[in-house]
Amino acid sequence: MNSAGPSPFRRLLVVDDDRDLVDALCEWVTQHSSWTALGAYGPADAVAQAGRFHPDAILLDMEMGGANGFVTADRLDRASAPCHPPLFALTGNPRLQDEAARDERFTASMLKPADLPRLLRLLEHASPPQ
Repeated sequence: MNSAGPSPFRRLLVVDDDRDLVDALCEWVTQHSSWTALGAYGPADAVAQAGRFHPDAILLDMEMGGANGFVTADRLDRASAPCHPPLFALTGNPRLQDEAARDERFTASMLKPADLPRLLRLLEHASPPQ
């Protein structure tokens, strides 16, 4: 890590079990913002990457094999203590979008396919890193 000062880039962890979607979102976010994005390909990988990557925000799919987004949010919360990066829910299921919107752990929830300009606006307003 650079000890000369804070990085101008913020870190986004993109979590989904669809590798193509993760890779495409990471590339798009990195090309169109000052964020750098890293992918995690499922719940276990999300927890491992969050521990190494220390993201400033997490975009989390709500329906993955192995654990849903709510269980994964619990695991990420325990793994990232005492820092709790903002969580953004992403799902193709309107019921889960509504449920995530009511869950105080999530800053926002979006339906797939992701509204990419909205995602960037949400990231711009994410709380600054501690």
